[in-house]
Amino acid sequence: MEATILYSSAGIASQILLSLDRDYYLVDVGDGTLRDLISLKIDFLNLKGIFITHGHFDHVSGLHAIIGHLRVIERKSMMRIIYPKKCIEAREIIHAFQRCYHDFSFQIKTQEVERGDEINLKGLKIKIFQMQHWAAVGVNRILHPDVAVGYQFIQNDKTIAISGDTGMCPGLIELVRGVDEAYIDSTLTEAEVTDEILTYLHLSRKRAEKIGKLAKKYIPIHLQQNG
Repeated sequence: MEATILYSSAGIASQILLSLDRDYYLVDVGDGTLRDLISLKIDFLNLKGIFITHGHFDHVSGLHAIIGHLRVIERKSMMRIIYPKKCIEAREIIHAFQRCYHDFSFQIKTQEVERGDEINLKGLKIKIFQMQHWAAVGVNRILHPDVAVGYQFIQNDKTIAISGDTGMCPGLIELVRGVDEAYIDSTLTEAEVTDEILTYLHLSRKRAEKIGKLAKKYIPIHLQQNG
């Protein structure tokens, strides 16, 4: 099992590809995900599922393009889409696609998940952890809490953890501790750091590195363009 960051830039797009033998899974589907997969010559018939960490636009805006492409290539096999319970954005993108098109040839199987859930797929176990991430606009102007989860992907003796966007919370520690690779939100510059922002929005690179020491290897994600 290998993870490849297709793109991960705060406020623009975030998408990570998991490769398991011939099967592929996406974790988040920001803008440009379809283009990224085509550039890698990924066989879309081997794309088995999509995992969404939360509903903010830079993590879901490529979802319609992916399922639209599957319609165009006349995929027949089921597509699994997993997202946090009460994640309105993911649900409504899927519902809009289903309302617009009645001629697609594959089943979309959705599953809402929350902390403590486990999913077992072919040769892959997924554990779900609660993250803490609030909506914000402007320059880190915090609005309200949104649902967000992190995922552990376990195949044989290897575990990969992906946090999505998160502030400091107990679920992040649980997610990262002891895993082989941890992909951790590292959005903030040190100049932006306050206790409130670290708690409710994102981690700084320095804080993510500290948390990353709980894993065997830490990889920063969701960096700023100038970071």
